[in-house]
Amino acid sequence: MQKSLNVLIAVGDFYPEISRLMVDGAAAKLRSYGAASVKHEIVAVPGAFEVPAAISFAIMGDKERYDGYIALGCIVKGATNHHNVISSSVSASLGDIAVQHAVPLGFGIITSDSMELAMERADPNGKDIGGGAAAAVLRMIELYKRFLG
Repeated sequence: MQKSLNVLIAVGDFYPEISRLMVDGAAAKLRSYGAASVKHEIVAVPGAFEVPAAISFAIMGDKERYDGYIALGCIVKGATNHHNVISSSVSASLGDIAVQHAVPLGFGIITSDSMELAMERADPNGKDIGGGAAAAVLRMIELYKRFLG
């Protein structure tokens, strides 16, 4: 019998309504996974910028505790260039974490021009970015097991 999978969902909670929708979508996708039961733990951080650090802390604390990681958050365009700086930093950091630590990671950071578009992308009945990130991490866990373990 295959052991259950353990997944950490790190979510930036700057926009709580969007975060809730994304976590709902990710959790639903994890529950629907057929090959094994999937347990998940949620850690909320202040915003998208803090998501990579939270995942790094979890990996450095005990790499064997989780089979995969889901990064969720939302960055909405404002009046300045700030959103571009944050988006680039978060994306690069998450990519670095996945490669340098060789861990399965699902990317679910929404970058949007408006709250309305962000809500559409977060909605589990819409674009379901959270569910997509969960599907990605499940696929990457399968590849990790195929090649590394």
